[in-house]
Amino acid sequence: MKIYFRRILFLIAASGLALPIRAATNALESVKPGTLAYYLATNTAACTQKFTGQYADMVEIHSLLSVDIDRFLLPRWSRQFWLSGAQGLSATPIGFSNMPSGQGLFTMVSPRHYLCATHMHPENLLAGFLDAHNKVYWRHTLERVDVGSDTSVGLLDDELPPSVGFLPVLPENFTNYLPTTGTNLVQGIGMNQNMQLFGEPMSFAAGNFVNWNSRNSVPFGLTTNWNVTIRGGDSSNPALLLIDNQLVLVSHNYFVGGGPNYASQTPAINRAMHLLSTNHFLHTDYKLTQFSLTNWPKIQ
Repeated sequence: MKIYFRRILFLIAASGLALPIRAATNALESVKPGTLAYYLATNTAACTQKFTGQYADMVEIHSLLSVDIDRFLLPRWSRQFWLSGAQGLSATPIGFSNMPSGQGLFTMVSPRHYLCATHMHPENLLAGFLDAHNKVYWRHTLERVDVGSDTSVGLLDDELPPSVGFLPVLPENFTNYLPTTGTNLVQGIGMNQNMQLFGEPMSFAAGNFVNWNSRNSVPFGLTTNWNVTIRGGDSSNPALLLIDNQLVLVSHNYFVGGGPNYASQTPAINRAMHLLSTNHFLHTDYKLTQFSLTNWPKIQ
Protein backbone atom coordinates (compact mmCIF):
# COMPACT_ATOMS: atom_id res chain seq x y z
CA MET A 1 0.00 0.00 0.00
CA LYS A 2 2.88 2.36 0.84
CA ILE A 3 4.51 1.59 -2.52
CA TYR A 4 1.26 2.41 -4.34
CA PHE A 5 0.86 5.62 -2.35
CA ARG A 6 4.39 6.71 -3.29
CA ARG A 7 3.70 5.86 -6.93
CA ILE A 8 0.65 8.13 -6.90
CA LEU A 9 2.71 10.97 -5.45
CA PHE A 10 5.34 10.41 -8.15
CA LEU A 11 2.71 10.53 -10.88
CA ILE A 12 1.30 13.76 -9.48
CA ALA A 13 4.76 15.32 -9.43
CA ALA A 14 5.55 14.10 -12.95
CA SER A 15 2.30 15.56 -14.26
CA GLY A 16 3.32 19.09 -13.30
CA LEU A 17 0.92 19.47 -10.37
CA ALA A 18 3.17 21.60 -8.19
CA LEU A 19 1.98 20.60 -4.73
CA PRO A 20 3.98 20.14 -1.54
CA ILE A 21 3.77 16.68 0.06
CA ARG A 22 1.16 17.75 2.59
CA ALA A 23 -1.05 19.27 -0.13
CA ALA A 24 -0.65 16.11 -2.22
CA THR A 25 -1.72 14.06 0.79
CA ASN A 26 -4.81 16.25 1.16
CA ALA A 27 -5.55 15.80 -2.56
CA LEU A 28 -5.42 12.03 -2.15
CA GLU A 29 -7.69 12.26 0.87
CA SER A 30 -10.26 14.22 -1.16
CA VAL A 31 -10.52 11.35 -3.68
CA LYS A 32 -10.54 8.46 -1.26
CA PRO A 33 -12.62 5.42 -2.28
CA GLY A 34 -16.34 5.84 -1.77
CA THR A 35 -16.39 9.59 -2.42
CA LEU A 36 -17.92 11.21 -5.49
CA ALA A 37 -14.52 12.67 -6.39
CA TYR A 38 -12.96 9.19 -6.43
CA TYR A 39 -15.83 7.90 -8.55
CA LEU A 40 -15.45 10.75 -11.08
CA ALA A 41 -11.73 10.05 -11.41
CA THR A 42 -11.99 6.29 -11.82
CA ASN A 43 -15.16 6.33 -13.94
CA THR A 44 -13.62 8.79 -16.40
CA ALA A 45 -10.24 7.01 -16.49
CA ALA A 46 -11.95 3.68 -17.21
CA CYS A 47 -13.17 5.05 -20.55
CA THR A 48 -9.58 5.43 -21.76
CA GLN A 49 -8.49 1.82 -21.26
CA LYS A 50 -8.48 0.97 -24.99
CA PHE A 51 -6.92 4.29 -26.06
CA THR A 52 -3.54 5.98 -25.83
CA GLY A 53 -4.61 9.62 -25.62
CA GLN A 54 -3.73 10.60 -29.19
CA TYR A 55 -5.53 13.44 -30.99
CA ALA A 56 -7.85 11.09 -32.92
CA ASP A 57 -8.92 9.35 -29.68
CA MET A 58 -10.48 12.61 -28.46
CA VAL A 59 -12.35 13.75 -31.60
CA GLU A 60 -16.06 12.93 -31.38
CA ILE A 61 -17.12 13.21 -35.04
CA HIS A 62 -15.59 12.36 -38.41
CA SER A 63 -16.35 15.62 -40.24
CA LEU A 64 -17.60 19.13 -39.50
CA LEU A 65 -20.44 20.90 -41.24
CA SER A 66 -19.76 22.62 -44.55
CA VAL A 67 -20.41 26.31 -45.07
CA ASP A 68 -23.20 25.38 -47.48
CA ILE A 69 -26.04 23.84 -45.45
CA ASP A 70 -27.55 22.24 -48.56
CA ARG A 71 -24.31 20.46 -49.46
CA PHE A 72 -22.68 19.72 -46.12
CA LEU A 73 -20.39 16.78 -45.59
CA LEU A 74 -22.25 13.94 -43.89
CA PRO A 75 -20.94 14.04 -40.32
CA ARG A 76 -21.18 11.00 -38.08
CA TRP A 77 -20.21 10.09 -34.56
CA SER A 78 -16.84 8.41 -34.30
CA ARG A 79 -16.76 4.88 -32.91
CA GLN A 80 -13.03 5.23 -32.28
CA PHE A 81 -13.58 7.91 -29.65
CA TRP A 82 -12.94 7.42 -25.94
CA LEU A 83 -16.41 8.69 -24.95
CA SER A 84 -18.30 7.00 -27.77
CA GLY A 85 -21.83 6.22 -26.61
CA ALA A 86 -21.83 8.65 -23.69
CA GLN A 87 -25.21 10.26 -23.12
CA GLY A 88 -25.35 13.97 -23.90
CA LEU A 89 -22.77 14.41 -26.66
CA SER A 90 -25.46 15.60 -29.08
CA ALA A 91 -26.64 18.38 -26.72
CA THR A 92 -23.83 20.57 -28.08
CA PRO A 93 -24.12 21.43 -31.79
CA ILE A 94 -21.34 20.27 -34.09
CA GLY A 95 -21.03 23.61 -35.90
CA PHE A 96 -22.75 26.55 -37.55
CA SER A 97 -23.62 27.35 -41.14
CA ASN A 98 -21.11 29.72 -42.75
CA MET A 99 -18.61 28.93 -40.01
CA PRO A 100 -17.11 25.47 -40.57
CA SER A 101 -15.60 24.82 -37.16
CA GLY A 102 -16.53 24.09 -33.58
CA GLN A 103 -15.95 27.65 -32.37
CA GLY A 104 -18.31 29.36 -29.95
CA LEU A 105 -20.68 26.44 -29.45
CA PHE A 106 -23.45 26.36 -26.85
CA THR A 107 -25.08 23.50 -24.94
CA MET A 108 -28.75 22.63 -24.60
CA VAL A 109 -30.31 22.51 -21.12
CA SER A 110 -33.88 21.91 -22.33
CA PRO A 111 -35.39 21.01 -25.71
CA ARG A 112 -35.50 24.78 -26.45
CA HIS A 113 -33.01 26.55 -24.12
CA TYR A 114 -29.23 26.64 -24.20
CA LEU A 115 -26.38 28.14 -22.17
CA CYS A 116 -23.48 29.97 -23.80
CA ALA A 117 -20.75 32.55 -23.20
CA THR A 118 -22.02 36.13 -23.22
CA HIS A 119 -18.97 37.29 -25.15
CA MET A 120 -19.92 34.99 -28.04
CA HIS A 121 -22.99 35.45 -30.26
CA PRO A 122 -24.30 32.14 -31.62
CA GLU A 123 -27.76 33.68 -31.94
CA ASN A 124 -26.62 35.20 -35.22
CA LEU A 125 -25.83 31.77 -36.69
CA LEU A 126 -27.72 28.67 -37.81
CA ALA A 127 -26.69 25.76 -35.57
CA GLY A 128 -26.46 22.15 -36.70
CA PHE A 129 -27.12 19.32 -34.25
CA LEU A 130 -26.14 15.71 -34.93
CA ASP A 131 -28.55 13.32 -33.23
CA ALA A 132 -27.89 9.81 -31.95
CA HIS A 133 -28.79 8.40 -35.40
CA ASN A 134 -26.40 10.71 -37.32
CA LYS A 135 -29.23 12.93 -38.58
CA VAL A 136 -28.62 16.70 -38.67
CA TYR A 137 -31.16 19.20 -37.31
CA TRP A 138 -30.85 22.95 -37.97
CA ARG A 139 -32.02 25.59 -35.52
CA HIS A 140 -31.58 29.32 -34.98
CA THR A 141 -32.03 31.52 -31.92
CA LEU A 142 -35.16 33.58 -31.31
CA GLU A 143 -33.84 35.51 -28.33
CA ARG A 144 -31.15 35.43 -25.66
CA VAL A 145 -30.91 36.85 -22.13
CA ASP A 146 -27.63 37.68 -20.37
CA VAL A 147 -27.43 36.34 -16.81
CA GLY A 148 -24.03 37.64 -15.67
CA SER A 149 -20.49 36.30 -15.17
CA ASP A 150 -20.30 35.62 -18.92
CA THR A 151 -23.36 33.36 -18.87
CA SER A 152 -26.27 33.81 -21.27
CA VAL A 153 -29.44 31.82 -21.95
CA GLY A 154 -30.79 31.40 -25.48
CA LEU A 155 -34.05 30.09 -26.91
CA LEU A 156 -34.23 28.13 -30.18
CA ASP A 157 -36.94 28.57 -32.78
CA ASP A 158 -38.19 24.99 -32.36
CA GLU A 159 -37.81 22.05 -30.00
CA LEU A 160 -35.08 19.51 -30.60
CA PRO A 161 -36.10 15.84 -30.59
CA PRO A 162 -35.18 13.44 -27.76
CA SER A 163 -32.57 11.91 -30.08
CA VAL A 164 -30.63 15.18 -29.65
CA GLY A 165 -31.59 15.81 -26.04
CA PHE A 166 -30.15 18.19 -23.46
CA LEU A 167 -27.84 18.02 -20.45
CA PRO A 168 -28.53 18.00 -16.73
CA VAL A 169 -26.41 20.42 -14.73
CA LEU A 170 -24.35 20.18 -11.57
CA PRO A 171 -26.83 20.76 -8.71
CA GLU A 172 -26.79 23.71 -6.33
CA ASN A 173 -25.94 21.42 -3.39
CA PHE A 174 -22.83 19.95 -5.06
CA THR A 175 -20.69 21.40 -2.27
CA ASN A 176 -22.08 18.65 0.01
CA TYR A 177 -20.42 16.04 -2.20
CA LEU A 178 -17.32 17.55 -3.86
CA PRO A 179 -14.26 19.28 -2.35
CA THR A 180 -14.34 23.06 -2.69
CA THR A 181 -11.22 24.15 -0.83
CA GLY A 182 -7.50 24.54 -1.43
CA THR A 183 -5.75 22.41 -4.01
CA ASN A 184 -8.37 19.66 -4.17
CA LEU A 185 -9.18 18.75 -7.77
CA VAL A 186 -12.10 16.99 -9.46
CA GLN A 187 -11.81 15.05 -12.71
CA GLY A 188 -13.67 16.97 -15.38
CA ILE A 189 -13.92 16.89 -19.17
CA GLY A 190 -13.33 19.86 -21.46
CA MET A 191 -14.20 20.53 -25.09
CA ASN A 192 -12.57 22.70 -27.76
CA GLN A 193 -13.19 23.95 -31.30
CA ASN A 194 -11.62 20.81 -32.79
CA MET A 195 -14.56 18.81 -31.43
CA GLN A 196 -12.16 17.18 -28.98
CA LEU A 197 -13.25 16.09 -25.53
CA PHE A 198 -10.37 15.73 -23.10
CA GLY A 199 -9.30 15.66 -19.47
CA GLU A 200 -9.85 18.86 -17.50
CA PRO A 201 -8.89 18.74 -13.79
CA MET A 202 -11.23 21.17 -12.04
CA SER A 203 -11.16 23.17 -8.84
CA PHE A 204 -14.33 24.52 -7.23
CA ALA A 205 -12.47 26.61 -4.64
CA ALA A 206 -13.31 29.89 -6.40
CA GLY A 207 -17.03 29.66 -5.61
CA ASN A 208 -18.76 31.39 -8.51
CA PHE A 209 -16.15 30.14 -10.98
CA VAL A 210 -14.69 26.76 -11.90
CA ASN A 211 -10.94 26.76 -12.54
CA TRP A 212 -8.87 24.24 -14.52
CA ASN A 213 -5.28 23.73 -15.61
CA SER A 214 -4.08 21.29 -18.26
CA ARG A 215 -0.78 20.80 -16.40
CA ASN A 216 -2.58 19.20 -13.47
CA SER A 217 -3.92 15.70 -12.93
CA VAL A 218 -6.37 14.17 -10.48
CA PRO A 219 -5.24 11.17 -8.40
CA PHE A 220 -6.74 7.97 -9.89
CA GLY A 221 -8.00 9.99 -12.89
CA LEU A 222 -6.69 10.80 -16.34
CA THR A 223 -2.97 11.30 -16.93
CA THR A 224 -1.81 14.65 -18.32
CA ASN A 225 -1.45 13.33 -21.88
CA TRP A 226 -5.27 13.35 -21.95
CA ASN A 227 -5.38 17.08 -21.14
CA VAL A 228 -5.62 19.88 -23.72
CA THR A 229 -5.08 23.59 -23.05
CA ILE A 230 -7.94 25.94 -23.92
CA ARG A 231 -7.08 28.51 -26.61
CA GLY A 232 -8.70 31.38 -28.51
CA GLY A 233 -11.81 30.19 -30.35
CA ASP A 234 -12.73 27.61 -27.70
CA SER A 235 -14.96 30.08 -25.85
CA SER A 236 -18.45 28.90 -24.89
CA ASN A 237 -17.73 25.20 -25.45
CA PRO A 238 -18.80 23.13 -22.42
CA ALA A 239 -17.00 21.87 -19.32
CA LEU A 240 -18.44 18.60 -18.04
CA LEU A 241 -18.42 15.72 -15.58
CA LEU A 242 -19.06 12.07 -16.44
CA ILE A 243 -21.42 10.29 -14.03
CA ASP A 244 -22.31 6.72 -14.98
CA ASN A 245 -22.54 7.17 -18.76
CA GLN A 246 -24.15 10.62 -18.51
CA LEU A 247 -22.41 13.92 -19.21
CA VAL A 248 -23.31 16.61 -16.65
CA LEU A 249 -22.85 20.28 -17.52
CA VAL A 250 -20.68 22.36 -15.16
CA SER A 251 -19.50 25.45 -17.02
CA HIS A 252 -18.22 26.81 -20.34
CA ASN A 253 -14.87 28.14 -21.52
CA TYR A 254 -14.70 31.79 -20.48
CA PHE A 255 -10.93 32.16 -20.34
CA VAL A 256 -8.00 29.74 -20.63
CA GLY A 257 -8.19 28.65 -17.02
CA GLY A 258 -11.86 28.56 -16.18
CA GLY A 259 -15.49 29.57 -16.54
CA PRO A 260 -18.62 30.44 -14.56
CA ASN A 261 -20.03 27.90 -12.11
CA TYR A 262 -23.55 27.23 -13.39
CA ALA A 263 -24.56 25.66 -10.07
CA SER A 264 -24.13 29.02 -8.34
CA GLN A 265 -26.20 30.70 -11.08
CA THR A 266 -29.11 28.23 -11.04
CA PRO A 267 -31.82 30.64 -9.76
CA ALA A 268 -30.80 33.36 -12.23
CA ILE A 269 -30.62 30.90 -15.14
CA ASN A 270 -34.07 29.52 -14.28
CA ARG A 271 -35.50 33.05 -14.21
CA ALA A 272 -34.02 33.74 -17.64
CA MET A 273 -35.41 30.47 -19.01
CA HIS A 274 -38.85 31.37 -17.65
CA LEU A 275 -38.66 34.85 -19.19
CA LEU A 276 -37.79 33.45 -22.61
CA SER A 277 -40.55 30.83 -22.34
CA THR A 278 -43.19 33.43 -21.52
CA ASN A 279 -41.91 35.92 -24.10
CA HIS A 280 -42.44 33.31 -26.81
CA PHE A 281 -45.58 31.64 -25.40
CA LEU A 282 -44.09 28.19 -24.84
CA HIS A 283 -46.52 25.57 -23.58
CA THR A 284 -43.89 24.19 -21.17
CA ASP A 285 -42.10 26.36 -18.61
CA TYR A 286 -38.69 24.70 -18.67
CA LYS A 287 -36.04 24.97 -15.96
CA LEU A 288 -32.64 23.39 -15.38
CA THR A 289 -32.52 19.67 -14.65
CA GLN A 290 -30.21 19.30 -11.65
CA PHE A 291 -28.40 15.97 -11.55
CA SER A 292 -28.91 14.24 -8.19
CA LEU A 293 -25.73 13.32 -6.29
CA THR A 294 -27.43 11.53 -3.41
CA ASN A 295 -25.93 8.16 -4.39
CA TRP A 296 -22.69 9.34 -2.82
CA PRO A 297 -21.95 10.22 0.80
CA LYS A 298 -21.81 13.82 1.89
CA ILE A 299 -18.41 15.24 2.75
CA GLN A 300 -17.86 15.14 6.48
